[in-house]
Amino acid sequence: MFRDEFKSRYNTIPFAFHKKYYYDLEFNLIAHQHKELELIAMVEGTADFYVDSVLYTLKAGDVLVIPPYCIHRANVYTHTYYDCICFDLSLLWDEALRIGLEKGTLTVNTKLSSKFSHTTAMNQCIRSAVKACEQNCSGWEMQAIGNLSVMFGQLKEASFFVKSKTAIPEHRFEKSVYEYVTKHFFEPITSRTVSKELHLNNSYFCRLFKKSFGCCFAEYLMEYRIEKARLFLKNSEHSISEIALKTGFNSFSYFSKVFKSIVGEAPSEYRKRASKI
Repeated sequence: MFRDEFKSRYNTIPFAFHKKYYYDLEFNLIAHQHKELELIAMVEGTADFYVDSVLYTLKAGDVLVIPPYCIHRANVYTHTYYDCICFDLSLLWDEALRIGLEKGTLTVNTKLSSKFSHTTAMNQCIRSAVKACEQNCSGWEMQAIGNLSVMFGQLKEASFFVKSKTAIPEHRFEKSVYEYVTKHFFEPITSRTVSKELHLNNSYFCRLFKKSFGCCFAEYLMEYRIEKARLFLKNSEHSISEIALKTGFNSFSYFSKVFKSIVGEAPSEYRKRASKI
Protein backbone atom coordinates (compact mmCIF):
# COMPACT_ATOMS: atom_id res chain seq x y z
CA MET A 1 0.00 0.00 0.00
CA PHE A 2 1.19 3.52 -0.86
CA ARG A 3 -0.07 6.85 0.38
CA ASP A 4 1.09 10.26 -0.78
CA GLU A 5 -0.28 13.30 1.02
CA PHE A 6 0.50 16.49 -0.88
CA LYS A 7 0.07 20.05 0.30
CA SER A 8 0.94 23.11 -1.78
CA ARG A 9 1.33 26.68 -0.61
CA TYR A 10 2.33 28.16 -3.96
CA ASN A 11 -0.78 30.32 -3.89
CA THR A 12 0.75 32.31 -1.01
CA ILE A 13 4.44 31.43 -0.83
CA PRO A 14 6.46 29.24 -3.27
CA PHE A 15 6.49 26.20 -0.99
CA ALA A 16 5.03 22.69 -1.14
CA PHE A 17 5.47 19.48 0.77
CA HIS A 18 4.65 15.79 0.44
CA LYS A 19 4.30 13.12 3.10
CA LYS A 20 5.28 9.82 1.49
CA TYR A 21 4.24 6.50 2.99
CA TYR A 22 5.22 3.15 1.45
CA TYR A 23 3.79 0.22 3.36
CA ASP A 24 3.77 -3.17 1.63
CA LEU A 25 5.26 -2.24 -1.74
CA GLU A 26 8.40 -0.84 -3.29
CA PHE A 27 8.23 2.26 -5.47
CA ASN A 28 10.46 3.67 -8.20
CA LEU A 29 10.43 7.44 -8.61
CA ILE A 30 11.26 8.23 -12.23
CA ALA A 31 14.12 10.56 -13.12
CA HIS A 32 13.07 14.21 -13.16
CA GLN A 33 14.27 17.71 -12.35
CA HIS A 34 12.76 21.06 -11.35
CA LYS A 35 13.81 24.61 -10.56
CA GLU A 36 12.92 24.30 -6.86
CA LEU A 37 15.36 23.07 -4.23
CA GLU A 38 14.15 19.83 -2.64
CA LEU A 39 14.67 18.39 0.84
CA ILE A 40 14.08 14.74 1.73
CA ALA A 41 13.80 14.07 5.47
CA MET A 42 13.71 10.35 6.23
CA VAL A 43 11.47 9.24 9.11
CA GLU A 44 11.74 5.47 8.80
CA GLY A 45 12.73 2.80 6.28
CA THR A 46 15.27 2.91 3.44
CA ALA A 47 15.47 4.55 0.02
CA ASP A 48 18.15 4.80 -2.66
CA PHE A 49 18.21 8.25 -4.27
CA TYR A 50 20.30 8.95 -7.37
CA VAL A 51 21.20 12.62 -7.80
CA ASP A 52 23.12 13.42 -10.99
CA SER A 53 24.16 9.74 -11.24
CA VAL A 54 25.46 9.60 -7.64
CA LEU A 55 23.82 7.10 -5.25
CA TYR A 56 22.74 8.16 -1.75
CA THR A 57 21.22 5.49 0.49
CA LEU A 58 18.90 7.16 3.00
CA LYS A 59 17.86 5.80 6.38
CA ALA A 60 15.89 7.22 9.30
CA GLY A 61 17.28 10.58 10.38
CA ASP A 62 19.04 11.38 7.11
CA VAL A 63 18.36 14.61 5.23
CA LEU A 64 19.03 14.77 1.48
CA VAL A 65 19.48 18.16 -0.18
CA ILE A 66 18.74 18.21 -3.93
CA PRO A 67 19.81 21.48 -5.61
CA PRO A 68 17.76 22.99 -8.46
CA TYR A 69 17.86 21.29 -11.87
CA CYS A 70 19.66 18.17 -10.60
CA ILE A 71 18.23 15.06 -12.24
CA HIS A 72 17.13 12.68 -9.52
CA ARG A 73 15.29 9.40 -9.16
CA ALA A 74 14.73 6.93 -6.35
CA ASN A 75 14.11 3.33 -5.41
CA VAL A 76 11.99 3.36 -2.25
CA TYR A 77 11.64 0.16 -0.26
CA THR A 78 8.76 -1.17 1.84
CA HIS A 79 7.89 0.25 5.27
CA THR A 80 9.39 3.62 4.36
CA TYR A 81 8.09 7.05 5.30
CA TYR A 82 9.66 10.43 4.53
CA ASP A 83 8.78 14.10 4.24
CA CYS A 84 9.58 15.98 1.05
CA ILE A 85 9.77 19.76 0.80
CA CYS A 86 10.13 21.74 -2.43
CA PHE A 87 10.58 25.50 -2.38
CA ASP A 88 11.66 28.28 -4.67
CA LEU A 89 15.00 29.85 -3.84
CA SER A 90 13.38 33.27 -3.70
CA LEU A 91 12.64 32.34 -0.08
CA LEU A 92 16.34 32.51 0.78
CA TRP A 93 17.52 35.77 2.35
CA ASP A 94 21.15 35.11 1.34
CA GLU A 95 21.25 36.58 -2.17
CA ALA A 96 24.73 35.27 -3.02
CA LEU A 97 23.72 31.73 -2.04
CA ARG A 98 20.43 31.99 -3.92
CA ILE A 99 22.07 33.21 -7.13
CA GLY A 100 24.82 30.61 -6.91
CA LEU A 101 22.36 27.73 -6.54
CA GLU A 102 20.05 29.11 -9.25
CA LYS A 103 22.89 29.47 -11.77
CA GLY A 104 24.55 26.20 -10.78
CA THR A 105 27.85 27.82 -9.79
CA LEU A 106 27.25 26.51 -6.26
CA THR A 107 26.16 23.06 -5.17
CA VAL A 108 26.35 20.97 -2.00
CA ASN A 109 29.50 19.07 -1.13
CA THR A 110 27.84 15.75 -0.32
CA LYS A 111 24.04 16.30 -0.57
CA LEU A 112 23.52 13.83 2.29
CA SER A 113 23.64 15.70 5.61
CA SER A 114 24.03 12.69 7.92
CA LYS A 115 27.78 13.40 7.93
CA PHE A 116 27.22 16.73 9.66
CA SER A 117 26.60 17.54 13.31
CA HIS A 118 23.69 19.79 12.32
CA THR A 119 21.52 16.94 10.96
CA THR A 120 19.37 16.62 14.10
CA ALA A 121 18.74 20.37 14.14
CA MET A 122 17.98 20.30 10.40
CA ASN A 123 15.37 17.61 10.94
CA GLN A 124 13.77 19.70 13.65
CA CYS A 125 13.60 22.73 11.34
CA ILE A 126 11.99 20.65 8.61
CA ARG A 127 9.46 19.13 11.01
CA SER A 128 8.58 22.59 12.35
CA ALA A 129 8.13 23.99 8.81
CA VAL A 130 5.85 21.10 7.82
CA LYS A 131 3.88 21.36 11.08
CA ALA A 132 3.28 25.08 10.50
CA CYS A 133 1.83 24.34 7.06
CA GLU A 134 -0.33 21.49 8.35
CA GLN A 135 -1.80 23.54 11.18
CA ASN A 136 -2.40 26.53 8.88
CA CYS A 137 -2.43 28.84 11.87
CA SER A 138 -1.98 32.60 11.74
CA GLY A 139 1.60 33.40 10.78
CA TRP A 140 2.37 29.92 9.41
CA GLU A 141 4.20 31.48 6.44
CA MET A 142 6.74 33.22 8.67
CA GLN A 143 7.20 30.04 10.72
CA ALA A 144 7.83 27.92 7.62
CA ILE A 145 10.22 30.41 6.01
CA GLY A 146 11.95 31.10 9.33
CA ASN A 147 12.66 27.44 10.03
CA LEU A 148 14.02 26.86 6.53
CA SER A 149 16.20 29.97 6.86
CA VAL A 150 17.63 28.69 10.14
CA MET A 151 18.36 25.35 8.51
CA PHE A 152 20.22 26.95 5.61
CA GLY A 153 22.17 29.09 8.03
CA GLN A 154 23.29 25.86 9.73
CA LEU A 155 24.27 24.34 6.39
CA LYS A 156 26.27 27.41 5.44
CA GLU A 157 28.04 27.37 8.81
CA ALA A 158 28.97 23.72 8.18
CA SER A 159 30.50 24.62 4.75
CA PHE A 160 27.83 22.53 3.03
CA PHE A 161 27.81 24.72 -0.09
CA VAL A 162 30.76 24.53 -2.50
CA LYS A 163 31.65 25.60 -6.02
CA SER A 164 30.31 23.31 -8.74
CA LYS A 165 32.64 21.07 -10.69
CA THR A 166 32.43 20.13 -14.37
CA ALA A 167 29.64 17.63 -14.97
CA ILE A 168 30.66 13.99 -15.31
CA PRO A 169 29.85 12.25 -18.64
CA GLU A 170 26.90 10.29 -17.16
CA HIS A 171 25.45 13.54 -15.84
CA ARG A 172 25.69 15.20 -19.28
CA PHE A 173 24.03 12.15 -20.85
CA GLU A 174 21.16 12.28 -18.34
CA LYS A 175 20.66 15.99 -18.97
CA SER A 176 20.60 15.56 -22.75
CA VAL A 177 18.12 12.67 -22.65
CA TYR A 178 15.90 14.34 -20.09
CA GLU A 179 15.76 17.61 -22.03
CA TYR A 180 14.85 15.75 -25.23
CA VAL A 181 12.09 13.74 -23.55
CA THR A 182 10.56 16.83 -21.91
CA LYS A 183 10.27 18.49 -25.33
CA HIS A 184 9.10 15.47 -27.35
CA PHE A 185 7.33 13.05 -24.94
CA PHE A 186 3.98 13.52 -26.72
CA GLU A 187 5.51 12.46 -30.05
CA PRO A 188 6.00 8.82 -31.25
CA ILE A 189 9.65 8.66 -30.12
CA THR A 190 11.73 5.55 -29.37
CA SER A 191 15.24 4.83 -28.11
CA ARG A 192 16.42 4.96 -31.74
CA THR A 193 14.96 8.44 -32.12
CA VAL A 194 16.88 9.77 -29.12
CA SER A 195 20.12 7.85 -29.79
CA LYS A 196 20.17 9.27 -33.32
CA GLU A 197 19.61 12.77 -31.95
CA LEU A 198 22.56 12.30 -29.56
CA HIS A 199 24.73 10.72 -32.29
CA LEU A 200 25.08 7.46 -30.36
CA ASN A 201 24.87 3.83 -31.38
CA ASN A 202 21.44 2.56 -30.26
CA SER A 203 22.83 -0.46 -28.39
CA TYR A 204 25.29 1.75 -26.51
CA PHE A 205 22.52 4.28 -25.81
CA CYS A 206 20.27 1.58 -24.33
CA ARG A 207 23.03 0.24 -22.07
CA LEU A 208 23.96 3.73 -20.86
CA PHE A 209 20.31 4.65 -20.37
CA LYS A 210 19.69 1.56 -18.23
CA LYS A 211 22.72 2.41 -16.10
CA SER A 212 21.76 6.07 -15.68
CA PHE A 213 17.97 5.82 -15.32
CA GLY A 214 17.53 2.36 -13.80
CA CYS A 215 15.12 1.09 -16.47
CA CYS A 216 14.83 0.77 -20.24
CA PHE A 217 13.88 3.80 -22.34
CA ALA A 218 10.38 2.51 -23.21
CA GLU A 219 9.54 2.04 -19.53
CA TYR A 220 10.83 5.48 -18.62
CA LEU A 221 8.94 7.19 -21.46
CA MET A 222 5.71 5.47 -20.43
CA GLU A 223 6.09 6.49 -16.78
CA TYR A 224 7.03 10.05 -17.80
CA ARG A 225 3.89 10.31 -19.93
CA ILE A 226 1.73 9.01 -17.08
CA GLU A 227 3.31 11.48 -14.67
CA LYS A 228 2.43 14.30 -17.08
CA ALA A 229 -1.09 12.89 -17.34
CA ARG A 230 -1.41 12.97 -13.54
CA LEU A 231 -0.51 16.67 -13.56
CA PHE A 232 -3.09 17.39 -16.27
CA LEU A 233 -5.75 15.46 -14.33
CA LYS A 234 -5.03 17.42 -11.15
CA ASN A 235 -4.47 20.87 -12.61
CA SER A 236 -6.54 21.18 -15.79
CA GLU A 237 -10.10 20.80 -17.02
CA HIS A 238 -9.12 18.87 -20.15
CA SER A 239 -11.16 15.73 -20.78
CA ILE A 240 -9.43 12.42 -20.17
CA SER A 241 -9.42 11.74 -23.93
CA GLU A 242 -7.69 15.09 -24.55
CA ILE A 243 -5.12 14.31 -21.85
CA ALA A 244 -4.41 10.93 -23.45
CA LEU A 245 -3.60 12.65 -26.76
CA LYS A 246 -1.58 15.41 -25.06
CA THR A 247 0.66 12.79 -23.41
CA GLY A 248 1.40 10.69 -26.49
CA PHE A 249 -1.36 8.06 -26.39
CA ASN A 250 -3.40 7.55 -29.56
CA SER A 251 -5.84 5.15 -27.87
CA PHE A 252 -7.99 6.12 -24.89
CA SER A 253 -8.41 2.50 -23.82
CA TYR A 254 -4.65 1.88 -23.92
CA PHE A 255 -4.02 5.08 -21.97
CA SER A 256 -6.50 4.00 -19.30
CA LYS A 257 -4.94 0.54 -19.11
CA VAL A 258 -1.39 1.87 -18.74
CA PHE A 259 -2.46 4.58 -16.28
CA LYS A 260 -4.15 2.03 -14.00
CA SER A 261 -1.21 -0.37 -14.17
CA ILE A 262 1.20 2.37 -13.03
CA VAL A 263 -0.94 4.50 -10.70
CA GLY A 264 -3.21 1.77 -9.37
CA GLU A 265 -6.52 3.37 -10.30
CA ALA A 266 -8.35 4.57 -13.39
CA PRO A 267 -7.78 8.18 -14.61
CA SER A 268 -11.32 9.19 -13.62
CA GLU A 269 -10.85 7.80 -10.10
CA TYR A 270 -7.49 9.54 -9.76
CA ARG A 271 -8.95 12.90 -10.85
CA LYS A 272 -11.82 12.55 -8.39
CA ARG A 273 -9.49 11.72 -5.50
CA ALA A 274 -6.94 14.42 -6.41
CA SER A 275 -9.64 17.09 -6.45
CA LYS A 276 -10.32 16.40 -2.75
CA ILE A 277 -6.69 16.86 -1.64
